[in-house]
Amino acid sequence: MKKNTKVTLSVDDLKVGMRVVGLDRNWLATSLLSHRFMVKTAKDIEKLRQNGIRHVIVEVDKTNSETLAEDPKNREIPENPDPFSNFPAVEIGEICLRSIKEIKVLQDRTVTALKTSFEQARLGKAIPTKELRRQVEETIGILLANPHAISLLAVIHENDDETYVHSANTMLLTTGYAIRQKIPKDQWISWGIAALLHDMGKTQIPAEILRKPGRLDAREWEIMRTHPLLGYGILRKNPEPEVRNLAAKVAVEHHERENGTGYPYGLGLDKVHPVSRALMVLDIYEALTADRVYRAGLAPQKAIQYLLEGGRDKVDPSIARELSLMVGIYPLGTFIEVEGGDIGIILDYSDRANHRGEAKVLVMLSPERKPLRLPRIVTLPEMAPGTIWKTYHHRDLDLSLGQVESLIKKIFKPT
Repeated sequence: MKKNTKVTLSVDDLKVGMRVVGLDRNWLATSLLSHRFMVKTAKDIEKLRQNGIRHVIVEVDKTNSETLAEDPKNREIPENPDPFSNFPAVEIGEICLRSIKEIKVLQDRTVTALKTSFEQARLGKAIPTKELRRQVEETIGILLANPHAISLLAVIHENDDETYVHSANTMLLTTGYAIRQKIPKDQWISWGIAALLHDMGKTQIPAEILRKPGRLDAREWEIMRTHPLLGYGILRKNPEPEVRNLAAKVAVEHHERENGTGYPYGLGLDKVHPVSRALMVLDIYEALTADRVYRAGLAPQKAIQYLLEGGRDKVDPSIARELSLMVGIYPLGTFIEVEGGDIGIILDYSDRANHRGEAKVLVMLSPERKPLRLPRIVTLPEMAPGTIWKTYHHRDLDLSLGQVESLIKKIFKPT
């Protein structure tokens, strides 16, 4: 059996049937979900050209590699390890926009699938999990291609369909955490499905309690606290093993707390499943940072501070610390006030893997919150723990997500 080797080719020499294993541009600079794929049609090659790719690395057998290497066009072009080091501002803007859109589309699709599943459960019917599985698989693909996209989650919180959006966002966080923690790949989908279904019991809670625009009274709170057991009862009847086992267990355990104040059983963290232990942190973070009908969401840095300090006797602090690195104390997409009072949006960090270090910020609004005539990109020093920066959600600036996209498009319109 001939051993395969790798050769760098010009895109013009790429043929249908070749296996691509690398590109001359970082994945952040392309719209492609993967840089490893089989070329199946001429459209695949054209898509590479449309993304500005000139050279690809292909895997071929040794005989073909020697023939291909003789062509002077096929020279080694190493992939740029820093996607921002040589990119003009227009590409930084396009990267930010593409990531925001990608996460928003994923969220919308997942919410649609959840609505169907929750409605079936509400009617006492079997939960259709095929589409939920597909959404988890799509999430995994996006996060593998762009692990930093998860940091943009804070940008797209919306009020509509509160329970569904919460579950969709918690799934994104949970799947990202599993990947980051190097949980075995064959468990990622199970983690994601458990996160999607952790609040299934709320299908049995009266709508007037779920959507009450204020604090619940003692009777209402007693009813609300039944949702973990209700969810467990629903999921245990599911024919799929990962639903009736792991998902059901996570549903009943995700409100337990280390100090015994959780419910329904008052268990400590040593008595709950590892997925439940992780999800309870991510669940709290998502709930705290999301807007609710009765309150505005907390800024990410305040939610993480609560988990690390106020919640240290309730949840696993090591998971909270890992969360702070996964999404960032100041996540990508956060609007932040810079020197002079101008306002910009965080696009990147020097320590990209942990969303910390020096921050690259697109400054585009004046202190009066008007678009600047000459936007600029600045680098802020490392945001050390305890350092407080004034931040805004886009709605604080009277901007919808669509207006943020339009503003960035206008600023980065190619000349």
